[in-house]
Amino acid sequence: MRPLVFLLFFFVIAFQAGDGVAQETTGNLDGYLTDEAGDSVPFATVSVSSPSLQGTRQTMSTSTGYYGLFKLPPGEYSVTFSHVSYQEVTYTGIVVGLGRTTTLRDVQLKYKVYEVPEVVVAETKSLIDVTTTTIGANLTRQDFEVLPIGRNYQNIPALLPQANESFLGDEVNFAGATGLENKYFIDGIDVTDPYRGITGTNLPYNFVKEVEVKAGAYEAEYRSSLGGVVNVITQPGGNDFHGQLYGFYANNRFSGDPRFGAFEPATGDFSQYDLGLSLGGPIAKDKLWFFAAYNPNVEHEDVEIPGLGFYEDKNIRHIFSGKLTWKATEKLNLDLTLFGDPGTREAVGVTFGNWGIPVALENPDPYLADVETGGVSGSLIGRYFVSDRLLFEASLSVITRKAYYQPNTERGANELLLIDEETGIWSGGYPDRIDDLSVQTTAGIEGTLIAGKHTLKSGIEYRDNRLNTSEVLRGLFRYNDSAFTDASFVWDETTVHNRIPSVFVQDSWQIIDRLRINAGIRWDGQYLVGSNGEVAQKIQDQYQPRIGLVFQPGRIGSQKLYASFGRFYQEISTLLSAMHHNENFVQSFINYGQDPRIDPSNGDTTSFYVGIQPEVEGLEGQHYDEFTLGYELQIDGNVMIGATGIHRNLRQGIENGWGVDGALVYGNPGSGELSEFPNMTREYSALVLTLTRMGDEKLNFLASYVLSKTIGNYTGLFNSDFGYAFPNTNGAFDWTENLINGSGLLPNDRTHVFKFYGSYRLGFRLTVGTSFTWQSGTPLSTYEGASTGPPWQNFAEERGSSGRTPTIWDLNLRFAYDIFPPGRSWQPRLLLDVFHLGSQREAVNFDQIQYFGEMGAPPNTNPNPTYGMATKYQPPTTLRLGLEVGF
Repeated sequence: MRPLVFLLFFFVIAFQAGDGVAQETTGNLDGYLTDEAGDSVPFATVSVSSPSLQGTRQTMSTSTGYYGLFKLPPGEYSVTFSHVSYQEVTYTGIVVGLGRTTTLRDVQLKYKVYEVPEVVVAETKSLIDVTTTTIGANLTRQDFEVLPIGRNYQNIPALLPQANESFLGDEVNFAGATGLENKYFIDGIDVTDPYRGITGTNLPYNFVKEVEVKAGAYEAEYRSSLGGVVNVITQPGGNDFHGQLYGFYANNRFSGDPRFGAFEPATGDFSQYDLGLSLGGPIAKDKLWFFAAYNPNVEHEDVEIPGLGFYEDKNIRHIFSGKLTWKATEKLNLDLTLFGDPGTREAVGVTFGNWGIPVALENPDPYLADVETGGVSGSLIGRYFVSDRLLFEASLSVITRKAYYQPNTERGANELLLIDEETGIWSGGYPDRIDDLSVQTTAGIEGTLIAGKHTLKSGIEYRDNRLNTSEVLRGLFRYNDSAFTDASFVWDETTVHNRIPSVFVQDSWQIIDRLRINAGIRWDGQYLVGSNGEVAQKIQDQYQPRIGLVFQPGRIGSQKLYASFGRFYQEISTLLSAMHHNENFVQSFINYGQDPRIDPSNGDTTSFYVGIQPEVEGLEGQHYDEFTLGYELQIDGNVMIGATGIHRNLRQGIENGWGVDGALVYGNPGSGELSEFPNMTREYSALVLTLTRMGDEKLNFLASYVLSKTIGNYTGLFNSDFGYAFPNTNGAFDWTENLINGSGLLPNDRTHVFKFYGSYRLGFRLTVGTSFTWQSGTPLSTYEGASTGPPWQNFAEERGSSGRTPTIWDLNLRFAYDIFPPGRSWQPRLLLDVFHLGSQREAVNFDQIQYFGEMGAPPNTNPNPTYGMATKYQPPTTLRLGLEVGF
């Protein structure tokens, strides 16, 4: 009983801290056993072994012949079936994927009429997970290490359908959502930035064993995302020592000439290089394994400061990962993980606030900053197998994320930024003083019970997102010699929280061999705690039913017809409380009739003390409903075709705006203080077609086509209209006049997207990998000035009706040459990546503001001189050299 006592103690400690394993770090294996007559085989012993598994795992088939092994480390397995009355048989090459259930098909035992040797069968890879409706894909290290991808695992999802690269300033856009709506997990830890949702921890793909991407239709056990879910597990140890040395290098001499948009600072020479080392192996075989990796990443780039020439931007990031895997007893497994990506940067042209783009600068100091970002994360996961039918899993994790922006020069620290609105010239100092630290503590427990044809799961979770923040953004605006405004936005030494308890329960019911129903419900509460330490806002009605139906026509395991419904809520970032539940937040505007740097007298001050907004009664969380219908067919062993329809409808949203009483408040637009605003709307509908070939020794690929439409009056947590990364406070619903003509095609709508990625292994140790994307353009709008003046704009005509950006395509190649044939202890591999081969450097976004507004001035009297000009282009062709040495 000691291990069970230890695990219960661990659970208690975890719940004192904070949420559970929000994403899987394991996979499952199941199936049915029959004999030659087609009858079920009960009480057979099923044993599995793998280089990824410490020791072996066993279970016994039920009275119906069903067997299931859960929480297996992803990897390749051998599965042995034995029974006193039947001949023993072993299946090899069984791949268990991350977050997936591998179902063995057609396992039929033969009667034992006399003693014969064990039969060994090489199994064909199963491409269809017949236990779930989840839309997405998995890529193992063997898949992505031969593909032309960036160094970060976050580049991998853009290979897949419904995950489109954004040229608007956010991360990859899933299924009509923006980049701030995604969730990123590493080894079960949610590493998404809890402050603003801007990606998460960076890790090179060399650290990664497998990537699972969920685009929708997942079960109640998983935390919600309004976009997509990217789930990663890092490399484990093993019974044999193994490791890798590697290095990558790129610079402008290996690159074509870029084109710069109207507001993009020009860049000159650049170089990027990183070196890495990893090592894993046993401390005690089949008992305790370790893995450790370190990868410093260095970037240098010359960035032009308008009017002053080029200055060097230097960025250094120290990326590391470590893992201990311990089989404490036959029933208790523990995983301890630690990783991080702290970085420092001497930045050129990087500000935290949105201050606009200058025509020129008198001195470089407003563009020069010291920046520190990144953080460290750790987790402890325990799994206790009470029996082969009942198991518990618990976790405790902590992540930290830092954002630090300070002036790089003495003048930058001592002078105000001066923005001359007449000439567009900047001078003076650096405008931002940012010192933010986000800490997310999470803990929880879940249980799995196999009861006949039911697989029951239930769990309770708790999360505390804490933000410690100190921010000062200040600038002086000159309109003419007799009109100046000193504008400042300050919150000082503030701590806010979002505390999120969760409960879920679900059942996967195999009604008959061909029909399965997955049904569950999840509840998440959100308790926003203000700077005074008290709960300022509660959201308690976030019930999320999710149901899926899977039917297998034809040969069992070869086809899947599925449908699902689900509701998914946003986890509100701590930014909302920092702005609206903050006693220390002050916005000040001091107007002068003279230059206050010379004479600071007679200022006319207007200050907004936001304070702690009264609780919004009945506030609904931001959420959408999703419906899916799909079909998959596996043919010819390792080829699968699929067709999926998906519809997402935003049911409710949260934004801030100027309410009926003239105060800046948050709420549900269309109700309460924001009742004069329209309801927030966003609808995404898509048809997804896929053709997959995986598991072949030479040729593997995934081809996809997506026909989709994204419409509404709300782009998402990221304001895609103007590039504002401020979730639930992004300016989209500030004034009612901004929403007139505001419904239509949204900025990330792409009607047609075709993608292909794959690899082909040639006969002389050369593998060629490629990725190709062809996509139609995105909608354009025409904006005119608002009566409130900049930065607000109104729609001059219906949103998205002013044409589209050009259709674009992108081709990338990787050449991977193994110097030695397989079997040697050292395996060096030369790599050449060619990104954006034949790039047309086509425009991907344009300045859509036709007129600026001025407070009190007639509309459309201030034309924008850069209206209609391209603001961003496709990147040019770039080469990258690499060397990887496995041992």
